[in-house]
Order: sequence, then C-alpha cells, then structure tokens
Amino acid sequence: MSNAKAKNPLYVVTNDGKDVESATNLFDMLVKKFGLEPLMQIFKSIVDMISGQVGNYGFFLFLQDLVDQFVAILEDIRSKVSLFVPGLK
Repeated sequence: MSNAKAKNPLYVVTNDGKDVESATNLFDMLVKKFGLEPLMQIFKSIVDMISGQVGNYGFFLFLQDLVDQFVAILEDIRSKVSLFVPGLK
C-alpha cells in the first residue's frame, strides 16, 4: 500500500444528469461543464495557425499578447466561479 493520498476524481454531470464525464483538473471540469470544448478547439486552431505565420519578433510579441489576454479572461472567470465552487482557488 502506498502512503500517497489518493485524489478524488472529478466528474462533470451534464444533460440533466444523463451524461457523466471525468475531468482531469478543475479547468477541464469548467470547460466540460459549460460546454466550452468547441470554443477551446477553435482558439487552439487559431493560435496554431497564427503561430505558423510567426516570421519576426514583433509578430511573436503580438501572438504572446493575444494569448496573455485570453489567459487573463480565463483567470477572471476562474476567480468569479471560485466564489461558488469550493476548492477552485
């Protein structure tokens, strides 16, 4: 037996309790709970496409700023949701 404390798995219940999915972390849980998978896939595709076009440092800085703004929005959402979801801090 291991002394490591086993973590409780996260599950997302959707579709009025008909669907149950496991989540790897709290961010994954929120994405699945609010049905944001298509948005995340679109964002990833856009970042992949733009990053393939990076040809100079200025454009890299633009891309970095774009990603930083998106992450700031996600952090703001997380901080607001953490008021209602225990353990999300």
